[in-house]
Amino acid sequence: MLYSFNEEEKKFNKPPLEPDKFNKEVLNKLSLFQKTLLITDGTVTELLEFFLDEKIKVKKLEEEIEQESKNLPLSHKSLIKTPDFPVLSRKVLLQGKTSLNTWLYAESSILINNLTSGFRKDLLVSHQPIGKLWSKYRLETYKTNFTIQKEKADKKLADYLTIPINSEVLSRTYCVYSQGKKTMIITEKFSSESFKN
Repeated sequence: MLYSFNEEEKKFNKPPLEPDKFNKEVLNKLSLFQKTLLITDGTVTELLEFFLDEKIKVKKLEEEIEQESKNLPLSHKSLIKTPDFPVLSRKVLLQGKTSLNTWLYAESSILINNLTSGFRKDLLVSHQPIGKLWSKYRLETYKTNFTIQKEKADKKLADYLTIPINSEVLSRTYCVYSQGKKTMIITEKFSSESFKN
């Protein structure tokens, strides 16, 4: 199932999230924290750290500079235009630093020419979550084009999240703008069995 809404990208003064635009029937079946993860305009890393009471670390799975869209996630392709390339395609897991539990899988398509040089360097060499880098560089961000989806986990995603194949997964995809420029498209996925209480 797919539920989404789009806003004009230039309306930066309008709140990016209007919960009534989401399918309330789907959201009502979720726990409060699951709903929060799907519709928050804040950083997921900080929410996870608060909820789980442990620091979150990034485990990089893949990181490639792409010159065209063919290897980008399908949900990202329509949001990236030819002048946006090169794009850093990145796949990571967000894990508990102490427990080593994997809580979330994320795919990012990052328009590296729209980032500051320091942010870009840290993104490539550090293992810090993107949300932490936004704070480090004091970047104001605006998120838009949210899409919420339910899907079944294929083998790869099931292995990443340590769940059975075909288990239900909740995800969201959104665009991030900073200083008036689109900087990245992010998809975050987690098991619908996580964060129920």
